[in-house]
Amino acid sequence: MNPVRHPDYRCLWGYGKVKMSNRVNQLNDKFLLLLDANRILTSTLDINKLLTVIMELAQKVVNAEASSLLLIDETTGELYFDVTTGVAADEVKRLRLKFGEGIAGWCAAHNRSLIVEDVIKDMRWTGRADDKSGFKTKSIICTPLRYKGSVLGVIEGINSVSRDFFTDDDLPFFEAFANQAAVALENARLFMKLIQEKEKISAAFDGMSESVFVTDKNGTITQANKSAFNLINSENISGLALPKVLTDIGFETPHRFLDFDGKIKISEIVKKTGLQIFLNCIVTKITGRDEEIDGYIFVIRDVTGEKKEELLKRSFLSLISHKLKTPLVSIVGYLHILAEEKLTSNQQKAISVLQSQSERLAELVESLLRFTVIESETLELKKEKVRVSEIISETVNDLSRKLKSVVVEVSDLSDLGEIFADKEKIKEALRCILENAVKFNKSPKKSVKITGEYQDGAVAVNIEDNGVGFPLSEKEKIFEKFYQIEESFTGQVAGAGLGLPLAKRIISAHGGSISVASKINKGSKFTITIPKEYDANG
Repeated sequence: MNPVRHPDYRCLWGYGKVKMSNRVNQLNDKFLLLLDANRILTSTLDINKLLTVIMELAQKVVNAEASSLLLIDETTGELYFDVTTGVAADEVKRLRLKFGEGIAGWCAAHNRSLIVEDVIKDMRWTGRADDKSGFKTKSIICTPLRYKGSVLGVIEGINSVSRDFFTDDDLPFFEAFANQAAVALENARLFMKLIQEKEKISAAFDGMSESVFVTDKNGTITQANKSAFNLINSENISGLALPKVLTDIGFETPHRFLDFDGKIKISEIVKKTGLQIFLNCIVTKITGRDEEIDGYIFVIRDVTGEKKEELLKRSFLSLISHKLKTPLVSIVGYLHILAEEKLTSNQQKAISVLQSQSERLAELVESLLRFTVIESETLELKKEKVRVSEIISETVNDLSRKLKSVVVEVSDLSDLGEIFADKEKIKEALRCILENAVKFNKSPKKSVKITGEYQDGAVAVNIEDNGVGFPLSEKEKIFEKFYQIEESFTGQVAGAGLGLPLAKRIISAHGGSISVASKINKGSKFTITIPKEYDANG
C-alpha cells in the first residue's frame, strides 16, 4: 500500500531544497570572496593603499552600505580614523575616540566582536562621526583587528544592505576577514619600517665622510658610497677587485689584505707615488652560517693630515729635546765640579738647588725624547751581536748613582751568550724598568734581583723588585702612555709615565715581548724575552 501524502508535500519539499541550495551558494560566494580578499590583501604592501582596500572589501564581505576602519594610537591608546571618504573626510579624520568610548572603543577595549541592531538604542553609541560626515548610521557589525594577541584597531560594517540589521551569520566571515586584514596590515607596517630604515641607512651610508666598500668573499666590489667613488675617482667600480683598484691608483695594499685571523683587521694603506696619501683601513668580515665568509666591509679614512701633524709634532719635540740636552749636559757637569769646591753655606745651598732643578729638567728632556721614540712610525735599530751579560752589567753601571741605595743582585748570565740586537736601545729598555723598580719602591731596604734563562729559543731576562706591587687590574694599563698607578699603591712620585711604554716599544721592535707578574706588598717581576735570532721580515 502506498503511503498517503499531504497534497502539498511535494511542493514544500521542493521549496526547502531550493532554499538549501540558495544557502549553499551564498556560503560558497562568501568563501570565494574571502579567498579573493586574501589574495588582494597579501599582494598589497603600500600601507595607505592597503587601508583603503580593507575598507572596500569589508563592505563586500558583509554586504554593508559603508565601512570604517579605526586604528589604535600606540602613544595615547586612542582610536582614530586613518582612512575616510566623502566630502567630510577631513573632518572625520580629526576625530579621536578615547579608549573604551563608543561601540568601536568598547570593541577594542574588550577585544570582542559586536553586532548592534539599532545604534540609537545602544548606550555605547556616540554619533560624533555621523555629525561630522552627515551619514546616518542604523546598525553596526564591529570586530577587532587582532595580531599575535594584540589589538591593532577595529573594523566596522555599517548598515546592512539586504536586511534591517546584521546577524550572527555575518560574524564568522567578518572575523575571518578581519584576521586576514590584521596580518596584511602588520606586514605592510613592517615593510614600511624596513623601507624607512633602509632609507636611513642609505642616507647615512652616502653621507659618511669615510669611504665604504662592500665586497664579496673574493674582494669583488658589490657596493660603495659617494666618498668611495671620490677616493677612486670613478663610479664604474662595481664588479672590480678592490685590492687591484687600489693598486691601480698607486696605493700599496698590505700583505694578507683579505686573509686574516679574527673578525676585524686594521691596517694602513700608503700611496707613495705622486702626492703621498695615508689611509686607515678597517676590514670587517661578513659571516653567514657556520661562520663562513660571505664578504667584507672596508671602511677607509684619509689620515694624511693627521700623519703630517704627528710628524711635525715629533720633529719639533725631537729638535727641542736635543737642543736642550746639549747645554744641560754642560750645566749638570759643571755644577758637580762647583759642588766639590770650598764654598760658603749659602753658596753650597744655591748649588744644591741648581743641581736638583737641573737634574729634574734633564729628566723632563729625557721624557720628551722617549715620547718621540714611542710615537715614531718606525724605530731604527742598529743591530749587532752582543752578549746579554755585557748589556746587563753596563746598564747597572750606568745607573750606579740612582741605584746607590739599592741592593742589586745580578746572577751569572754568561751562559745566555749573544743576541742580535741594538745594544743601546736594549739598555734603554732595561734602564726604564730598573728606574721604575726603584722609583716606586717605598721599602726602607730596596732590592732588585736580575736573572736570566732560555725560553723556547729566546733569551728571557727577569728583573724582580721588593716594592709595593700593584693590583692585577693595572697589569695592562702600566704599559700605556702617561699612565701611573694610583698614589695609594705607589706613592705619587715625579714622572711622565713613559718609561714602561718605551721599554715595550723597544722590545717589540726586536720581535720580543715584555710581561709582568705582581702581588701587592710583595713586589713585581718584569720578564723581557728576546729571540736569539730575529728576522725583521718575519
